Amino acid sequence: MDLFVIGNGFDLAHGLKTSYGDFRDYLERENTYFLSKFEKMYGIGNPDWIDKIGEDIWKKDVKNMLWRDFEGNLPKIDESIISDGEDIELGIQGEDSRGRGDSVIGEVLDKHWKEEFEFIEKLGDIVSDWINQIELKISRKAKLIDKENYDKFLTFNYTLLLEEVYKVSDSNILHIHGSGDDNTIIGHGDEKAADEMRKEAEEAKDNFNQYGRSIYEAIASYYDNTLKKVKDYIESNRNFFEKLNNIKSIHIIGHSLGDVDMPYFQEIKNNVNKDTMWNIYYYCESDREVYKDKIMSLGVSEDKIKLSPTEYFFSGEIYDDESISFLNI
Repeated sequence: MDLFVIGNGFDLAHGLKTSYGDFRDYLERENTYFLSKFEKMYGIGNPDWIDKIGEDIWKKDVKNMLWRDFEGNLPKIDESIISDGEDIELGIQGEDSRGRGDSVIGEVLDKHWKEEFEFIEKLGDIVSDWINQIELKISRKAKLIDKENYDKFLTFNYTLLLEEVYKVSDSNILHIHGSGDDNTIIGHGDEKAADEMRKEAEEAKDNFNQYGRSIYEAIASYYDNTLKKVKDYIESNRNFFEKLNNIKSIHIIGHSLGDVDMPYFQEIKNNVNKDTMWNIYYYCESDREVYKDKIMSLGVSEDKIKLSPTEYFFSGEIYDDESISFLNI
């Protein structure tokens, strides 16, 4: 029995529009309010003076700056929001502030920032809506996946590609971050981001700066709401991981092995036996050594790691470095 660990590159390789750039395009069509509020948090605003050609270039730049690493950029709110927040009037300055204490000013500020940031609470629902409208019309299928083998699948994707196209039983699939017809989990992995904002809030409070305190606490809540609680997800799915002791081979396809997800791979390593083969498929040659180092950092010996181009996952052929070395000339 094999284990397949699947990331978004798997869906993309099938021709599905599941990149975060595609998500932005969806928001531009279906939810401009959310898109505008979100990009404003990161210092991005659509200039009203640019022509059509300029707008296309601008959108491409925005996708590269923010949306290419959407989840990684979540805890990187534009600092100008903080300085701008200290200049907010809110109708409680000058004549209107007479007789009002700092606590009242703080309450008004807290209410303002809560309203400013509450849009992010709908992120999961919006992602689900986006996923559910993606047509599962694929350009090819992977020969390594056979529903008759009763293999196990750990997927980080929200689509039901495995269930609906490959006809894999959902009893053999774990959507670790949810799926389009379930609660989608989306977020960053910087556990220190919110704590740092709370420290700033305490310092502002000590300096009697209600504006600074309020905005820092609001950002801390924003970071909390967009944090992936990886340890909790592992614990709630412990039954899946503890049944991996009979896995002979692991196939990792379409996953970037980013730091936020490495605890999942460590949990896999802790539950499979030492003879299990780790087959990693890469899209870019430059990722080859990076992926190998990532898996070795888990405690996997180098002789149990095999790296192959993504195409070999789809063809089912065995990749031989020496026999096709001319491809690298």
